Amino acid sequence: MELHLSQVEKATSLLFVLFSAAVFIISNSFPSGVGGTPGPALFPRFIATCIAFFAIIQFAYSIHSEREGVQSIESDHILRFAVPVLSLVTYALLLPLTGFFLTTTGFLSGMMYYSGVNRIRVGLPLGIVITAILYNVFVQFLRVPLPEGPFGIGDAVSVGRLIGQIV
Repeated sequence: MELHLSQVEKATSLLFVLFSAAVFIISNSFPSGVGGTPGPALFPRFIATCIAFFAIIQFAYSIHSEREGVQSIESDHILRFAVPVLSLVTYALLLPLTGFFLTTTGFLSGMMYYSGVNRIRVGLPLGIVITAILYNVFVQFLRVPLPEGPFGIGDAVSVGRLIGQIV
């Protein structure tokens, strides 16, 4: 199966400009900075401005370009894009239900397997170690509360808890 798309550069350019406009509209609700300093809207607006700037350049280039505007996408390329996107959506939906540790370990191990780490002896322990590091950075260092889930696995790998038991 092959998907044929025409005027891709023009369409994506317009979508990026619309996305940038949406970022500006949404960031209007952000609080202003204290004492004249830039507020939290500065960074998203800077990125949105850059995206819009390059999208306009791409649009102008596509108008003046001599290239054919039709592109073909094969089904394996669509699948290569769809699997990670659907995995991220599944991750976001499962995170509040199963908790950070279990969901992130499954997501990372699954993505490693999908990316070519075919040995479960490598992918699963690596997923567990990376998740444990991320959990401790966010919970212990940055003080960001993460969903525990029904099993409370994150508490078992908490460095602060382990140090408290040792001392």
